[in-house]
Amino acid sequence: MRLIFGTYPYYHDRESRRAAAQCIRTIFSCGADPRALADFVKLVHTETSKPGLASSNAFVLVEWCSILLQEISGTEHWERWGLETIQSTALALEICVGEFSRVNVKHSALVVTRRGLREAFSDEETRQLAIEGAIECLASKKSQPSARNAIMLGVIAGVCARKVEAKAILEQNKASFYTFFNREIIGSRLPVPAHIANGLEDFFVAFTSLNDLEKEIVPSLEKALLRAPEIVLNDLVTPLFHALPNSIDPSIILQGHLLKPLLANVKSSNPAIRQGALSAFKAAIRNSNDAAVVAQIAEDVVGPLKGGKLSSPEQRALQSDIIFALPLSKATALKVIPSVAAVAAKEPNELALIAETLALVRFVSWSVVNGVDVDKSVIDAFTKGISDKKVTTKKLWTIRLGELLWEIEDEGLLQSKLSSLVESAISPLLDIWQETLANPLSAAQTGLVSASYAFTALSGARFALTSSTKVAAGLKKAQVQQHSTKMEPKPSFLLNPRVYGKLSSDDDFIWFIRALSSVSQDVTKHESGSAVALGWSQAIIFCISSTSVKPDTRKFAVDTLSKLYIDQPAQISSILVAGLWQWRNSLEAGEKDSAAASAKSESQNLHFVIKAICLSPAEAARLGKPVEDSVRRNQLISLLILSRPELLPRVRWIDLCLRMEVDPGDLARVSQDALLDEVIQRTNFSEKVCVANLPQFQWLMFTSCSPSPTQ
Repeated sequence: MRLIFGTYPYYHDRESRRAAAQCIRTIFSCGADPRALADFVKLVHTETSKPGLASSNAFVLVEWCSILLQEISGTEHWERWGLETIQSTALALEICVGEFSRVNVKHSALVVTRRGLREAFSDEETRQLAIEGAIECLASKKSQPSARNAIMLGVIAGVCARKVEAKAILEQNKASFYTFFNREIIGSRLPVPAHIANGLEDFFVAFTSLNDLEKEIVPSLEKALLRAPEIVLNDLVTPLFHALPNSIDPSIILQGHLLKPLLANVKSSNPAIRQGALSAFKAAIRNSNDAAVVAQIAEDVVGPLKGGKLSSPEQRALQSDIIFALPLSKATALKVIPSVAAVAAKEPNELALIAETLALVRFVSWSVVNGVDVDKSVIDAFTKGISDKKVTTKKLWTIRLGELLWEIEDEGLLQSKLSSLVESAISPLLDIWQETLANPLSAAQTGLVSASYAFTALSGARFALTSSTKVAAGLKKAQVQQHSTKMEPKPSFLLNPRVYGKLSSDDDFIWFIRALSSVSQDVTKHESGSAVALGWSQAIIFCISSTSVKPDTRKFAVDTLSKLYIDQPAQISSILVAGLWQWRNSLEAGEKDSAAASAKSESQNLHFVIKAICLSPAEAARLGKPVEDSVRRNQLISLLILSRPELLPRVRWIDLCLRMEVDPGDLARVSQDALLDEVIQRTNFSEKVCVANLPQFQWLMFTSCSPSPTQ
């Protein structure tokens, strides 16, 4: 036994651990004298109590403790080593599920521990003594803090919850869990690690009722919030409410006990306390379904913001975030919308205004969809905001108007509920439009160009659906499509790389992409090699390949391009292929004012563009409709030379053929003339980018795969 124990740190692979485990099982099941086993058990218990134990070593000890529990359960050895083994398991298990352990170690350690406890609690004669003894051993007050036992107690609760007899026993001992939680977790003088604070999650899910929560835990929470809010809010309140089952509605507890201290902590000068208050409120309000109580909470939350009691912009922003987290209902919306609209209309700080308008748009959007008319205060706030002299303010209000309208796709709602809002906003929007057209470079520097992108996107997708004569007259005067796709004498604000090269935020790029999408129908009327088509293609490629674009926004751009491709596959693919050649030409020529230069990624991300327009039949069907065979073949012919890793990294023509389910051999036999014409066209001396210097073996590979002229 000493030999097995002495080498346990080396059991890193599963086979070694299983072999050692089998030895231990055999020794303990053969009826050996307890004195022969006591030394090994003592060594295991001593090892688990050592500080600084590695998680890999702790996992081996958890496995061994689980084996001990299984083997001594129902035997005379239980009284000697049972509870001590449970305590040792608790110590090793806490190390395994700590914040620095690997995910697979955490999962496996919990599985192994549950296996041992199920066996220990399975014997009818000793079940009650085993469960009660384990709870008493782990939950009783000790000379040193024992918060780390929370994980083992949670596992015990989870195991008992799955057995009717064991669950009844644990129900009788719930008080010990609450006492432990109040003393060791809530009453802790130091921050409690997240894995320990969440340790009793299984217990709360299976055994805690609303009455238990209000009677056993909330009084301690209230005291702790006064004593150490920086510890309690983030580390305790949030995990506690996340752990509660969905059947518990904590709205009454939140409104009656916790709301006042939470709102008071929003005013704290400590950023950690302010963020903790927000996190705790979001966790508590998540399952609050009592509409009447939530409406009262909404009134209490809106009150400080409406009454001007929050002097700091950070506090107003946090209060608005709290409002944003409120559950949506008619009663809540009626309390929130007028108050937030009035505050936002006068808000001088950009940070606070962002949060206030987000909350406002969320509730207004829900109200419109659910048949509530737009309040006059909302119309006044949007009109005033879009007309503001500060560029950042009117840009933000325009973006928020765009978000509100973009959420509403129902034409009937646009006409009946939002027509008056659009009518009031159209005049200041036209002023922004004219200001951008007059000086697009200045608009790019100030950020106002993003408001014009939103106006461009909305003009075709939403404004025209309102059936308002005033709006129609304004759009006719604006001539949005004509001004957006103009390339002579200078590129429009939409197609000018010197303008969109200055974009930085996600909102800017999203509305830019939507604006490009809205004018695509007009662009496809031009030849693929025309200035307009090339300018549009460079802009959409920029949105996908630029280093300024975040991954989520890049995915949005790729998805948008794929949808445009499905609508008009032949036109969009020819425009994008020509655009990719133009991108390559710009890089080779070193054009400083080009989209390719502004993207600062050269050709590294162009494979995303290719994949957006080279869809498999299944992907095409999912997006709308399959692409015709002839279109796919012609598209692959046009990509023959371009889709080589030397020109576009991570792109291969054969892979594209397979992706689009076109047999490359059949394509070479049927369309050999077209393929050869593509080769000749792209490799003649008049081409700016010559691929004649491609590796000779690739050229030979192509010619050898193509039928000879005599065949």
